[in-house]
Amino acid sequence: MNTFEKVIGYETIKNELMQICDMVHNKERYEKLGARMPSGVLLHGSPGLGKTLMAKCFIEECGLNTYTLRNNKGGDKFVDEITQTFEKAKQNAPAIIFLDDMDKFANDDENHRDAKEYVAIQAGIDSVKDCDVLIIATTNDIRKLPDSLLRSGRFDRTIYMQSPSTDDASKIIEHYLKNKKLSDDVDFNDLCKMMSYHSCADLETLLNEAAIRAGFNKKDSIDMDDLINAVLRLQYDSPDDLMERDEEEIRKVAIHEAGHLVISEVIMPGSVGLASVRTTGRSRMGGFIHRCEELKRRPHSIMGLLGGKVATEMYYSESVASGCYSDLERAVNSIRDGLTGSGTSGISLLEYEGYYSLSDRSNDNREAVVHAELERYILQTRNILLQNREFLEKVAEALVEKETLLYSDIQAIRESVTITKCVA
Repeated sequence: MNTFEKVIGYETIKNELMQICDMVHNKERYEKLGARMPSGVLLHGSPGLGKTLMAKCFIEECGLNTYTLRNNKGGDKFVDEITQTFEKAKQNAPAIIFLDDMDKFANDDENHRDAKEYVAIQAGIDSVKDCDVLIIATTNDIRKLPDSLLRSGRFDRTIYMQSPSTDDASKIIEHYLKNKKLSDDVDFNDLCKMMSYHSCADLETLLNEAAIRAGFNKKDSIDMDDLINAVLRLQYDSPDDLMERDEEEIRKVAIHEAGHLVISEVIMPGSVGLASVRTTGRSRMGGFIHRCEELKRRPHSIMGLLGGKVATEMYYSESVASGCYSDLERAVNSIRDGLTGSGTSGISLLEYEGYYSLSDRSNDNREAVVHAELERYILQTRNILLQNREFLEKVAEALVEKETLLYSDIQAIRESVTITKCVA
């Protein structure tokens, strides 16, 4: 068993790091081929993804003398520590220097790219070149680091760690559930589908909150209700004590969310993992659905944004109901971004990026195209909802009755109706 098995998922990244570990342990084989050890490896990505854990696994697998640098001193003392650390590693080679959270080594003023700390690191890396000293570093925000530090010869491998894939997330959830007592009503597939995540830490926190809720309510095990409430509270800031709303208001929200859901499910079956008419935060506005990330990257995803507005207009006289303004704004912005990227509106990317000011005529031309595209998407969205009215109404009824629908609830409704896929 290699140490990287402590990390769930990220197989491609683990393979990259294992290559370097293999070079450490089988140096002669690589030297015969003329291969040179990469001088530095940089892991970057959002907080909570396991970059430090990955780096520690790499260090353990290499089994070399290791010197770790974290900015816990500041000022000239830290600069002196950087210089001394590189000198120690050079004297005790082969060795590894671990620069953890390197974007925090200097302050955040406008000149931080030329900070003494980064100058010291660059000088240190150059000083240990060809001395059998390997550098591995982690950073949350790579944009804070100077280009001169990131260039080849200093960091030969820059590896981006992104949020766990759907399969990896399922494995991570399963791992965090091992030490938790679950009731028989917990559906693992529903749980995975309703949890959105940006990091492993997000998943762990959600499951821990469910356990705390179960304990506070003196339960013997964590049930599905505890997990749903943890997701609703942490992901959507939806409080347990719901605001009072009249039945007609709830029905309006249910129709709105059903519109989003039906369009999403027609475009990409199985894409919605959660739908609710609960309120969010301190606002009286209610309702949300959780869609998979893949759907958001599809060409017709704009119709998913418009589904709530169009569905509401099918059943109520007012043109825009609660929640429709933000949906419409997001749809318009998506259309603008798409048109500008493709050049359809006749505006050059240089103009768009601010190198030249847009004339009033160019603005008018662009907005005319945006408006035409918006109308086209609205017509397509209305056509889909009219063709799938039974699906729409059944989802809305279920939302009024149950308040929150899970993936299995949505799929059960979907299987009970005939779906007409009429996307051009």
